Amino acid sequence: MPPESIGVVIIGRNEGARLVSCLASAQSQTTNIVYVDSGSTDGSIEAAERFAADVVRLDLTEPFTAARARNAGFDRLLALAPDVRFVQFVDGDCTLADGCRRVA
Repeated sequence: MPPESIGVVIIGRNEGARLVSCLASAQSQTTNIVYVDSGSTDGSIEAAERFAADVVRLDLTEPFTAARARNAGFDRLLALAPDVRFVQFVDGDCTLADGCRRVA
């Protein structure tokens, strides 16, 4: 499966080094990466930008939920890469396994 057919939406808040690991694992699978931030104060946004992820900053006046963050990320991903066929949603404290994009 070509990497351009895959998108990754990462959500998080103040994940620190865990987010860096998550971003590195996503970057090993595709370049279509969106990071949705829920008000981090620890440099998470800057880390995502260093990995060339597109960053969505959620409006701080509305309550944060994982569903809201995932939906915002999905909308941004489709706007940036409308031909993406598969989307992997990942929490910022998790990583993608090597070779996870292979289809049997």
